[in-house]
Amino acid sequence: MEKLLVIGAGGLLGGRAFELGKGRFEVFGTYNFHPVKGEKMFQMDVTKRQEVFRIIEKIKPNIIIDTHALHPVDYCETHPEETWNITVNGTKNVAEASKRVGAKYVFFSTDYVFDGKRLSYTEKDKPNPLNYYGKTKWAAEMVLEALGVNHIVARAAVLYGMGGHGKVSFVSWVIEALRKGEKINIVTDQHNNPTFADNLIQIVFKLYEKDSEGLFHITGKECLSRYDFAKHIAKVFGLNSKLIVPITTPDLGQISTRPEKINISTKKVERISGIKTMGIDEGLKTLKMQLEENKSD
Repeated sequence: MEKLLVIGAGGLLGGRAFELGKGRFEVFGTYNFHPVKGEKMFQMDVTKRQEVFRIIEKIKPNIIIDTHALHPVDYCETHPEETWNITVNGTKNVAEASKRVGAKYVFFSTDYVFDGKRLSYTEKDKPNPLNYYGKTKWAAEMVLEALGVNHIVARAAVLYGMGGHGKVSFVSWVIEALRKGEKINIVTDQHNNPTFADNLIQIVFKLYEKDSEGLFHITGKECLSRYDFAKHIAKVFGLNSKLIVPITTPDLGQISTRPEKINISTKKVERISGIKTMGIDEGLKTLKMQLEENKSD
């Protein structure tokens, strides 16, 4: 059986990759700040080069799914050195270790590499990030190209799904707040393609099976505002949508600049993988079912 190493197995995306990889691979995982139990789980800091090489050379995986990231966009803006070290240097360390053992390396990038000035973005469009988070993700993409490592870059947006420690997803936050009867302020002028983590991982596995390489846009089907997304969440989960208050970006006082609208085209990845990217309601209904099943176990 082939070996899969999931870096960041304690997070939302890494946790789903770890679970969905079982049965298909012999699965190993790493964590840094949020301990995950298991004999095939290792603590690893991607910025520590020797540690990275030691663990990857010990496991000798066939595929590495690397979900490590410094997510808070405003934090990245005010902590550029730390962000560069984790996102760019950390990626370089893992990619070079991956190359040494002959593994396929999967890196997750972001729609924030774009400025939102075009109606729709394909893999052929040149990035122009407006914030430091997006700049470091694009820099990491270029490092992979320069290294000549066998890799897949998966650009995603607004991830949601089951589980995960650390950063709370937008969907989880909306559900929790509305269940408590709290009013929430949501922007009407930031548009993305929300991405269901399970769908993203399934497509990545299919690309691996097909030995595909390079850059892929893997997001959800629809591009909509955070406000409309929150409305969909309330509807699917049977929550009070009247608690969702529309605001605009200036009301948030965010430090870093966000693009107003990034509509991602997934035609390339759908053609190559043969898997359709999920729409909002399909993804949310699947998540609702998973959460209900998890509660009854």
